[in-house]
Amino acid sequence: MRNLLIRLSEKVIGNAEQLAGLITRAQNERYPIMRKLEGELYPARVELVKLYASAMMMDEEERSERLKRWGEEVGTAFAKKEIISLDMMLREVPEYREYIGTVMKHEGLNQGISAEEMYDLTTDFDRIVNDIVYYFSLPFVQYEKEMLLKSQEAVEALSVPISSISDTTAILPLIGVLDFNRSTVLQERVLMEAVRMRLEYLIIDLSGLQTTDTYVAQQLFTLFDSLTLVGTTPVVSGITPVIAQTLVGLGLDFGAIRSFGNLKTAIEHVS
Repeated sequence: MRNLLIRLSEKVIGNAEQLAGLITRAQNERYPIMRKLEGELYPARVELVKLYASAMMMDEEERSERLKRWGEEVGTAFAKKEIISLDMMLREVPEYREYIGTVMKHEGLNQGISAEEMYDLTTDFDRIVNDIVYYFSLPFVQYEKEMLLKSQEAVEALSVPISSISDTTAILPLIGVLDFNRSTVLQERVLMEAVRMRLEYLIIDLSGLQTTDTYVAQQLFTLFDSLTLVGTTPVVSGITPVIAQTLVGLGLDFGAIRSFGNLKTAIEHVS
């Protein structure tokens, strides 16, 4: 079997450029946008064909380490290509399986190997294919997680849009729905920004708030108390009749918190 593996490996490596060319043409037809990266993709495919061939000669430990290094390097590089998706790259897998498998089958028949030996050979090759897919996919998954996290952070930043109007005063317009996730972000980011900006006053405008229930009121009052503790005086604007009625119905009042019907009056108060 060892001699057969050597011959198979040499045969596949000898046809690496041809096989990579066939895969490149197939992928370019399937995804024309890939033609823009053909200069990078074709050499990478040649090396991958050779890697498949070399992996057949390695023991399990050596193979796993080699494929892992390849996956980290190549997968990371292509994950950062905006026009390349993991789905597009994985569509190549059947091409490698088919073309390399055909070379293996023909060489095996020429060497007169038994059905059992062919089964063992193809089983081992399938294991190599699965490992390559796994190690290549990991950087894509990690990159997607990083991009998702950045997107979430950007959304969170937009959901707490603090705008400075002077060296000591800023405005925080609350727009939309204040749910659990947003209120958690609100508490953290507002306090951090208040300290960082050394705010004396933070005007919190509620005119765009869509809902005011017990939960929302509690979150607002917690925010007011926290701001006071870090030395920032909260000032509330945009108290609409609906919000006022809701607060009264809940038995809550702003007490010492200065509140105004509109943003203009609130700004005049702190100026």
